[in-house]
Amino acid sequence: MSKILCLDYDNTLFDHETREVPESALKAINRVREKYKIVLATGRYFNDSRNLPMKEIIKPDAIIHANGSVIEVNGEILHESFLNVDLLRSVILFALEQNLCLGTYYNGKFYNTNPLKLKERWFFKGNEKSPDIRDARELIGKKVYTLFLDDTVEAAALIEKNFPALRAPIMSEETGGADVIPRNLSKAAGLKILLDYWNQTFEDVIAIGDSMNDYELIRFACVGIAMGNAVSKLKEIADYVTTPIAEDGIKNALIYLERTS
Repeated sequence: MSKILCLDYDNTLFDHETREVPESALKAINRVREKYKIVLATGRYFNDSRNLPMKEIIKPDAIIHANGSVIEVNGEILHESFLNVDLLRSVILFALEQNLCLGTYYNGKFYNTNPLKLKERWFFKGNEKSPDIRDARELIGKKVYTLFLDDTVEAAALIEKNFPALRAPIMSEETGGADVIPRNLSKAAGLKILLDYWNQTFEDVIAIGDSMNDYELIRFACVGIAMGNAVSKLKEIADYVTTPIAEDGIKNALIYLERTS
């Protein structure tokens, strides 16, 4: 029975500085395909037009989309869930009142409660231009998987304080950013659905990630690996900390696995 290699996407596979997946990472993954089932575990919904090209390059055996909202195996959807419509409405209106930068990518368009602030944060991160951004209130009543808070760590804490049904695992202790998801949702919960389908357990899983939405994956996996650019709490519970994404992090993580297996 093949082991499962579960990979986060943003800042684990996809480098936000270079806007690409390092060639060393793709080569390393291709070298281990016969040994591992490749599972992409991401906060993104990977079947939209923005992400489909990279899906064709990575060629995962399965995808945990949107922090466990959608589970896909070889093109088949095993599970799908959406944010509660009343909760979605409430948190969008709250973000508007508090001047927070909350939104998502939905049906090929960006939506946000604070388009101007979002554009400023994008420019600060080195993006020279930004696409059109629509009013997040247009999402009210729609079937939305998850939201993303492109804001500070303090803003993420504010969301969690005012909405006990939600949690906001952060991406970076310096620049912030956080997924906004139902409290019972996680990549690990999504992986459990996948493991049951394959008749396997977390003992078969090697997980690699960098953000707090990878926390449960790293904790439950047989081997949990944090990227060198990971948040500190993830590094604390990881079995191994590899180099940062820009320093062949995935390649070195898989070298470590080969040496210890």
